[in-house]
Amino acid sequence: MSDNDNTVKVDPDIETICCDGGQDELGHPAVYYTFDQSNKIICSYCSKTYIRNKNKQS
Repeated sequence: MSDNDNTVKVDPDIETICCDGGQDELGHPAVYYTFDQSNKIICSYCSKTYIRNKNKQS
């Protein structure tokens, strides 16, 4: 689920995410990031922000 085009909320059980820019041919090379204790990742290519939800939603 996205709040806007540049922020993505992910399940709290997810530890590693992959970002490819999400724009087909206009994206960037796929990069993998692992969440640390801050629960927030910002892609160094496209600045997309991934936030790990603190509570699992049903």
